[in-house]
Amino acid sequence: MKQLLLLYIVFLLSLPNLFGKVTAQSADSLFQLANKYYTEGKYADAIDHYEAIISSGKVSPELYFNLGNAYFKLNDIAHAILYFERAHLLNPGDDDILFNLELARTYTTDKIEAIADFFVVKWVKSISTLFSSDAWAFIAILLFSITLVLLIIFQFSGKYFIKKNAFIISWITGILFIISLSFSISQKNRIINSNQAIITTSAVAAKSSPSESSNDLFILHAGTKVETLRSVGEWYEIRIADGNKGWLPKSSFEKI
Repeated sequence: MKQLLLLYIVFLLSLPNLFGKVTAQSADSLFQLANKYYTEGKYADAIDHYEAIISSGKVSPELYFNLGNAYFKLNDIAHAILYFERAHLLNPGDDDILFNLELARTYTTDKIEAIADFFVVKWVKSISTLFSSDAWAFIAILLFSITLVLLIIFQFSGKYFIKKNAFIISWITGILFIISLSFSISQKNRIINSNQAIITTSAVAAKSSPSESSNDLFILHAGTKVETLRSVGEWYEIRIADGNKGWLPKSSFEKI
């Protein structure tokens, strides 16, 4: 049992950054002022203040969401989608973010049909994106705590019925703990290692090689989402939702 207690303490200590949301007073003031500008219809001023907060190193789904709304009001669909995507990355379970993201996408020129995921992969992804990384980590801690309590009951209870049920339920909560922790790590990795990007120029030709003189393969327009694969100098090989690949200059997109 000492080993279990030690494991529990180590697990808690390994997650200090998942819950350390400390917002500086200056960032709060800027956020409130930016919101004020937004409600007054001063969208450019609101954008300046939202981006000042980001420059200070403070980010949140709410900040990205509001910034996306401000860009949307100015009809800058590409940057609206960019910030809605960033908000969605941090909080994939938020319906308002998803709704505004889907709405903004309807204003894009390119209508690319994505390759469908295998139904099991799609199902797992849909579950993993129900909550943020922090939320999954909290669920994992809760399940680990329940599992630990059940194992203690199993160890010390003198009644067979209680021992049996405690053992069975501890297996269930233990498996759910592993799944929740996996989802938390997966979500965190999606944020840290995101290779998705949004086209921010009005139109750009995807090239057959990393050179301006190479052949044009297809044209992409502002707001289209791409996946970056590798880079050569100032050029990136990208893949679009239908699987087609090409090379784009770095200046034509912004990473999510």
